[in-house]
Amino acid sequence: MSGRLRPDALKAAMAIMLGRHEVLRTVFRADHAAELLKETIPASKFKVDIEPLDLSGGQLEEQLTAFVDRPFRLDGRALVRAGFAAHPDGDVLCVGVHHLAFDMVSIALFMREFIPVYEAIAAGRPIPAEASTRAPLVTESGPQPADLAYWRETLRGVTPGGLDLWCGAPRGRQPVMTGENAGRALSPEAQQAVLHLQRVARAPVAAVLLATYSALLASHGAGPDIVIGSPVDVRGTNASAIGYHVNVVPLRVRVDFAEGFRVLARQARDAFLGAMGHAGVSVDDLNGELPGFGSSWQTALFRHMFNFLPDTSPGELSIDSMPARLLTIENPYSKSDLELVATPSKPEIWFRYSREILARADVEAMLRRFEALLIAAAQDADRPIGEIAGWSDLDRQVIDRANETASPAAPETVPEAFRSWVTSSPQAPAVVDGERTLTYQQVHQAAVAIRDLLTADAGVRAGDVVAVAAPPGEAAVAALGVWLAGAVCLPLDAGHDASWPARQLTHARAKAVLTGTGVRLPADTQPLPVLSMDAARPAGSVEPDPVGEPADPLSPACLFYASAPDGEPVATVLSHAGIANLVGHFATELSATPGTGTLTLAGHTSYDSLVDLFLPLSSGGRLVVAPDEARRSGPALRELIDRHDVGIVPIPPGTPARILQDAGDRLPGLRVLVQGEEISRATAHRLLAAGCRLYGAHGAAETSGRALAGRIDDPDDLASGRPITNTWAFITAPDGRELPIGLRGELCLAGTGLAPAGPDDARFSHHERYGRYYRTGELARRRPDGTIERLGRSSRQIITADGPVNPSGIEAVLLDHPGVDAAVALSVTSPGEDRTIVAFAEVTDAAGEADGLAPRLRAHARDHLAAAAVPQQVVCLTALPRHADGRPDRDALARLAVKALEAAPDTQDPAADDTLVQDLTELYRKLLNTEVTAQTNFFEAGGHSLLAAVLAQNIEELTGVSLELSEMFEHPTPAALAARVRA
Repeated sequence: MSGRLRPDALKAAMAIMLGRHEVLRTVFRADHAAELLKETIPASKFKVDIEPLDLSGGQLEEQLTAFVDRPFRLDGRALVRAGFAAHPDGDVLCVGVHHLAFDMVSIALFMREFIPVYEAIAAGRPIPAEASTRAPLVTESGPQPADLAYWRETLRGVTPGGLDLWCGAPRGRQPVMTGENAGRALSPEAQQAVLHLQRVARAPVAAVLLATYSALLASHGAGPDIVIGSPVDVRGTNASAIGYHVNVVPLRVRVDFAEGFRVLARQARDAFLGAMGHAGVSVDDLNGELPGFGSSWQTALFRHMFNFLPDTSPGELSIDSMPARLLTIENPYSKSDLELVATPSKPEIWFRYSREILARADVEAMLRRFEALLIAAAQDADRPIGEIAGWSDLDRQVIDRANETASPAAPETVPEAFRSWVTSSPQAPAVVDGERTLTYQQVHQAAVAIRDLLTADAGVRAGDVVAVAAPPGEAAVAALGVWLAGAVCLPLDAGHDASWPARQLTHARAKAVLTGTGVRLPADTQPLPVLSMDAARPAGSVEPDPVGEPADPLSPACLFYASAPDGEPVATVLSHAGIANLVGHFATELSATPGTGTLTLAGHTSYDSLVDLFLPLSSGGRLVVAPDEARRSGPALRELIDRHDVGIVPIPPGTPARILQDAGDRLPGLRVLVQGEEISRATAHRLLAAGCRLYGAHGAAETSGRALAGRIDDPDDLASGRPITNTWAFITAPDGRELPIGLRGELCLAGTGLAPAGPDDARFSHHERYGRYYRTGELARRRPDGTIERLGRSSRQIITADGPVNPSGIEAVLLDHPGVDAAVALSVTSPGEDRTIVAFAEVTDAAGEADGLAPRLRAHARDHLAAAAVPQQVVCLTALPRHADGRPDRDALARLAVKALEAAPDTQDPAADDTLVQDLTELYRKLLNTEVTAQTNFFEAGGHSLLAAVLAQNIEELTGVSLELSEMFEHPTPAALAARVRA
């Protein structure tokens, strides 16, 4: 108010309104059978005091929200409250009504009646005659057979599910329903687009907005057969009735990305008008009619709402000739994931959203895309929806900027880069292997000798494959020699069972095998020339130039193999350009300068070794070979770093990053490159706190090993990165459409480092914007700053009732324990038919007895993981079952996990013996009329918000502790509620 109100007149006017409208005097109470009983209190016995409001500080809206948000008790007390305050800017009257007795239309109706009554009382005049009479009641009939038949036909074939958005979190078992609003005023161009689309589609504005909303939801992962809830006013001819007179009807829209907006808008028009004509059936009536949809507190029929409000504003307000304004206080809850709110009179769109499902940044991005879709559809109403839906200008700007990675490669190959250092610094140390140090000149001489040995003794020519079985230091020299011969290097692990190297050699059609010091291949490997590097005698002096034609950057350089499920080798070929681009990028990112020592811990048969071996040799640095002891012992590693002044340490997959913690005073400034998903938050925190410069990288053999990278400054952000030089990263939907910022999809990579492949290789595809690309099979999303956040392999996601769990995070935490050398987490079906997480830890003999270590590992996991990610069991093994290529055999581990669960003794829930838990369990049983345990979820067992309010009242009577309704959602089991009550 721009003035002062009379409290006595307010009280009298409120009493008249309550007396006139029976619905405002309706109360609810629970009987002994847990049924909610409705009762209307006579006007003479019904009283609502106007409470004094304390508005002395803070934002007015926030203070009024706290007043309105105070829960109503369903124990026979009034479902209306009113408050009054004399505010410096003018008096404030706040009225709050439970949604059982009020809806949005009722607000304007209440104000239109209340103001004349107040003015008459304040002026001493008779109140309007209408206010003296009892307001007519709205009689709502039950669902009519014709309406039910319409909805059965309309919703035929609809199935539960498919409504999660790719930018949102899945609904958990413990919904809190906290809500928030985000709005956007439509630009003049968007307003004109709405008008134009109304004409071309011959559809009302509601249908245009519904079609846009449906396309937006489909482009964000819902549907494409989408059901959207829409509240409809069912007052009928009694349009002035106050109360809750709303049915929520389901609008079914099928979005076809190949069709244009014109078709979609007409379909939305028919769905909207059809629903209006059959609005006498509510969604509660339909839940029991449709197969697969049961009744519960939250319908499974739809997750999103379309709320096109009629113009019900009371207009400009004045009370006793004093200007007033209507301040709507939003309910801070949202039962739906997302609700579009619009009205014909205002050129703006509001999204009301669940804060536990969606982040504000995602909702604001959807508002921008909503407007962009309107404008694009108006430009061509027949252009396929799939080409225009889901993007805004900001999305494209951020993603294009993030993919601006083009940079000329110089030199274009590793041999070329290496030769430049042979020329400029021939006596600089290049390889440090134990007590032996080779200069660049010596490494070059050895490589030329290997080339000569291969060409003379084995007839190796350009394009031939030469297998190299040698320790890391010698392997780098051997690879340079193979490349000087124009051949392709196949790293080979002689320590494997003979069948695996033999299969690789056969598949690769290798020309020869080159062995290092002390390496002996099995006699039956294959009848190939086996040449020892010892037989390569370097000449006394070899100039760096006369070594043949330089390698074609696009020609094959390395060949790596993985084992297919049937044990057959699967080859990945990497080009010279891809490897040079990889090591060139990390030389820059890790500040590798001439003389910098880079430690190699990776086995040379893994593509992860490419950076370790060739980054130093391409940048004038030193390759420092780690002995086996340094891969397992922190003190040994620290001594090596200190003795050789190592500046860069790449940690290969499978090697716990915790071994660096013993480096002590050598950590400040040390550049460490890790696989982000293989380091725990605790280890990252300790390394960062010690002054270590931590970098994360990620990739696959098909992308030359690493394609995303970035500096790690936050131990809680270990899975993000940007594309490396000459690499493009993008996220795609299952149908191949590129996705904008914030949406989860498959990570795809393109660029120089991409491995060549045949036309039928399903791992690769073609994109009109990025060209040939690799489908990684990993879930990821683009952040607003342009970085890529990896969410784990889609095939390995563990789905729990509380949301998806990335097993890599579990494995990283277990690897952080000093007794664990390797870890695998997976999900299996338990004897009770539930999905259960079981983790396996490979432990050394020195780690102690497995039975004693397993519970300690589970406790360690419980201390560092969210509850949903803690394995039900941890099984310790001295050796994990592995495939021929060394990767863990997850199928074999899954079989072991099932056996471990079957053998586990039954354990009683300790919470069941708690007296308070037992009392709460009995309350649950009476309200829900079903069997209940200490872990029964109230809402999954059939409870709803009204019953939850009754439960809260019963708990207060039992314990004297008052609980908010939101706390019932946050702690939905007897065990959880008992803990909350005690807290």
